[in-house]
Amino acid sequence: MAAPKQRKTQRTVTFEVKTARPLPVGQQVFIAGGAKVLGNWRPDGLPLTRMGENLWSGYAILPVGESVEYKITLGDWESEALDESGVTPGNFVLKPGGDISIRHTVSAWKSDRA
Repeated sequence: MAAPKQRKTQRTVTFEVKTARPLPVGQQVFIAGGAKVLGNWRPDGLPLTRMGENLWSGYAILPVGESVEYKITLGDWESEALDESGVTPGNFVLKPGGDISIRHTVSAWKSDRA
């Protein structure tokens, strides 16, 4: 008799962020969101790792059955990612499901306008 199949309760979410222009050495990209592993909306919640001049990556273990909202920052709300129109976008929403890789391209940051 086969063992009962266990239901998976957690998933791995991989975030990849490409920046339109390289960031200075020492600058870091973060995911801020409504989950403890994403900092509970701290702007420097989940630090991503520099994978190249303008590519950042990181992952979080999140519950399978929950929606999670998040944003991309450079570590504070004054340097939040902007959309292609130069506008602060609404929260990104990660819907319930299995393991996933999410890719975003950031063309500008709020701090660029200062």
